[in-house]
Amino acid sequence: MVSQDSEKQFQAEQIETRQQYAKPGFGQKAKRHCSRFWWLHLIIFCVIFLIVALCLVYVGMPKIAQNGVDESWMEVTDLKFLEPTSNSVVLTQEVILHSPSIFTPTLDPFTAASWLVTNGTFGPTPMLMIPMPKIHALHPVSNAGVQNVNLSIASLEQVTEYSTAIISQESVTTALTGKTKLHEGKLPVVDINYNSSSTYKGLNGLKGFNVTGVRLNSSAKAGEPNLKGFAYIPNPSVITVALGNVTLTLSTVKAGVVGNTTINDMTLVPGNNTLPMTGIVDQVLIASSLNSTGWVTLSIKGQSAIYNGQHLTYYEAPLKSNVLSLDMNIVQVLADSTSSS
Repeated sequence: MVSQDSEKQFQAEQIETRQQYAKPGFGQKAKRHCSRFWWLHLIIFCVIFLIVALCLVYVGMPKIAQNGVDESWMEVTDLKFLEPTSNSVVLTQEVILHSPSIFTPTLDPFTAASWLVTNGTFGPTPMLMIPMPKIHALHPVSNAGVQNVNLSIASLEQVTEYSTAIISQESVTTALTGKTKLHEGKLPVVDINYNSSSTYKGLNGLKGFNVTGVRLNSSAKAGEPNLKGFAYIPNPSVITVALGNVTLTLSTVKAGVVGNTTINDMTLVPGNNTLPMTGIVDQVLIASSLNSTGWVTLSIKGQSAIYNGQHLTYYEAPLKSNVLSLDMNIVQVLADSTSSS
């Protein structure tokens, strides 16, 4: 018979044997599975990576590109309206393009619609259609613009509204919109909706207007200019505008229209402008409007703006609506005129 000690030893060896041949755990199974099917996991990883990359390139990239364009803005540094006709103007515009994006994309040339923006609302139609060159946007700033582009006026009404805003307001907002394509390295080309607004200073109602060196010629024949002097016009904006030969009507409260004055080849440039002027005034009517100290208050309103024989109605309208008031010491003018004759 087997002793009890031998039986216990035999049972212990059986238990130990069963423990040695226990079923493998999850970690062991996973390790064994990966070692056998590593190629399958690699394929799955590549497929997922490819899907994510394609989504980023073809879905995320266009959104990122559009957001970058939307967040950029233009600072107008130079704006010229020259060689005007009744239905066209030659435009030069220089801007600094501010781009917060770290990307430096290139935009293809495109035709941009130029809009007047009033209190955040676009005008009903574009003013001009501007051919924009290729733009390479750098971070944080880059330069862009157009040079001496002859543009047909798309909407005479909107250009008139814009001219009125430029002359009468302290600041003006315009916007450029259009569709173009964006290139960024070797990434796919992206279609972009361009929409950028700019706010810049206007002429602020021609505040500070004055006349200097005024002389009256009492011996001038009827119909001939009997007044000459200089018109002083501050221009706080970055705008240069050719207005042509500008004729202004002079009037007083008591006598009504007392004459007119003309500034030939009137071109306003940024800064202070001093321009020669001549005029025809009715000295009798002016004399009847003097106050007790020899001063007269003149109301000055635009009458016409003519360039190369063509009326520029889009300038005439704002000049007529922007009435200037000028106090003039007529007694002193007559004294200066007599001493200089």
